[in-house]
Amino acid sequence: MFALPHSPVEVLSVGGVEYGLERVFKHDFWAATCLYVSSDAKARFPRVVVKFGRSQSFAGVPLVWSGKLLADHEQAIYDRLAGLAGVPAWVGRVSPTCYAIEYIDARPLDHVETLPRGFFDDLRKLFDAIHARGVAYGDANKRSNILVTRDGKVALVDYQISLATAENWPWPVRQLAQRCVAYLAAKDIYHLYKHKRRLAGDELTAEEEVLSRDRSGLHKLHRKLTKPYRAARRAFLQRQFSTGRLLSPSAGLEDHHQPEKETWQKQ
Repeated sequence: MFALPHSPVEVLSVGGVEYGLERVFKHDFWAATCLYVSSDAKARFPRVVVKFGRSQSFAGVPLVWSGKLLADHEQAIYDRLAGLAGVPAWVGRVSPTCYAIEYIDARPLDHVETLPRGFFDDLRKLFDAIHARGVAYGDANKRSNILVTRDGKVALVDYQISLATAENWPWPVRQLAQRCVAYLAAKDIYHLYKHKRRLAGDELTAEEEVLSRDRSGLHKLHRKLTKPYRAARRAFLQRQFSTGRLLSPSAGLEDHHQPEKETWQKQ
C-alpha cells in the first residue's frame, strides 16, 4: 500500500551536501515526504524536504514509472514558479523518483487555532501570482497543504496535481489545457474563500461570501462521483488498519499529526 517498501534512507546527498533523516511527515500510496537535516555550515539549505515517489509495485504491477512521472511533473511546476515568495525553492533531484525542496519552518493550516488577520488576503495574492504564471494549484481543498510560518506568512506545498499550460503544445491540446487550468484556478479561489469563511468569517466580504459557495455544475458532478469512491476507500482502509495490515514501514518516524488519517483509523 505504501510508496516505499521500507523506511526512507538514513543519509542522502543533494548537490554535494550530506543530509540525515530527521522525521517523516507523511507516507502514503504515492510518496513518502520527509525532513532531512545537514550539519554542514556551508549548506545553502540546512534543512530540506525530500519526497520519495512510489518505487514499489502494487498487486504485481510495477509502478516506479509513476514515481518518476510525478517527480518530473513537480520539478517542471517548481521551475515555473521559481522565485515566488511562499513557494519552496527547488533544491535538486536525488534520484529519478526522488527530489528535494527548501524546508519552510511553518505549521499546516489544520494545525493552527488562531490565524493572523489578513492571512487569507495574503493567500489570495499568492494564488494570483501562481495563476499569473500559467499554473493552477489544484489542491487547495487540503488545509494541510497551506502553511502558516512563524511570522504569520503564507506558503503552499505539494504541487503533485497542479496543472500548467504549455505554449509549445499543439493547438487543440493547448486550448484544452488552458481551459482546464482556468477551471482549476477558479477552484483554488473557491477553496480559499471556503477556508476563510470557516476560519476567519469576520473578515469575509460579501463578494467573498458568494465566491466561497460558488460550486459549478462540474464541481457538483465531481462530488457526486467521488463520494462513493471515498466511502469505499475509507471502508477498505478501516478494514486494513483494524487487521494490522496497514502499518507504514516508517511509522516510528511519523510523529507529525495527520488529521486525514483519523477518517479511517477510528475503530
